[in-house]
Amino acid sequence: MIELRQLRYLIAAAEAGSFSRAARSMNIKQATLSRHIIEVEKRLGMALFDRGTRGATLTHNGGAYLRTARRIVREFEELNAWVRATQNGHVGRLAIGFYTSCSAGNLHATLSEFDERYPEVKLRAFERDREMLLAGIESGLLDIAIMIGEAPYPGLTSRPLWSERILVAMPESHPLTERERIHWTDLTGERFLLTERDPGLETRNMLVGKLGMPGYTPEIDMDDIGRDTVLSAIALGGRLSIVVESALGIQVPGVAFREVHETNGHMRVGFSGYWREDNENAVLRRFLDFVAVRYSLPPMPGPHPSTEQSGKEPS
Repeated sequence: MIELRQLRYLIAAAEAGSFSRAARSMNIKQATLSRHIIEVEKRLGMALFDRGTRGATLTHNGGAYLRTARRIVREFEELNAWVRATQNGHVGRLAIGFYTSCSAGNLHATLSEFDERYPEVKLRAFERDREMLLAGIESGLLDIAIMIGEAPYPGLTSRPLWSERILVAMPESHPLTERERIHWTDLTGERFLLTERDPGLETRNMLVGKLGMPGYTPEIDMDDIGRDTVLSAIALGGRLSIVVESALGIQVPGVAFREVHETNGHMRVGFSGYWREDNENAVLRRFLDFVAVRYSLPPMPGPHPSTEQSGKEPS
């Protein structure tokens, strides 16, 4: 069997036009290179080089064989490069699930920057409710789900990723739009519209916790509609809604957004990532490391794609 290194010797000799110069360029003995080329010629049953005092030139058959040898070596090196890139998370696929808007905010910025940094990774995004996201991770259809809050789920690993500001969406004609700062107490007595879909229930619980008091419960309408429809309804007047800053990318005429402040500054809500403990997708590890650096988070435990060392390529 002709070995890959023998093809490399053949290519080096043809390019150098001399066995001695080729041997020096490869840092091996000339006798070693000559012996391997002779062995290839014996196996093929034909001469590849005409040897002379001025060097070695390819025969007609040698030229034809060289073209094939170059293609084999090039494809082998490309294959090895692809394998290394895949193991390091530079190449592959990543399926990400979420239930918040991806039109703005940290999710949008993170996916855009990751896609720019690793163009050979194919990102697949899925917007579903929490139950469907968890089912997608369990079935292996999703690599990671990004959801509001932090809750334990059996068999899943999680970590906080980033946070976003809490905003109140209101008609542009609402008196509160004239205020630079809006606190929760300013929203007492208002009527709210939320979606029944995620994270509607979490938002409702937050509203009740912030505004509820003995003898008063905020009036909250919950409809089975999407974020865009909620904001369109807000533009008509009469109700407000609570959103995270990723909703700023949804352009609805007649709707204004203001930050909700607490005593120590504007209010934020955290987002966490969830994935299966046995997920071995190197791109997932690459993504988690990327997020950790981008948001100054503690590094993830375990091996990191950027530091993995590939083994020696076979001959």
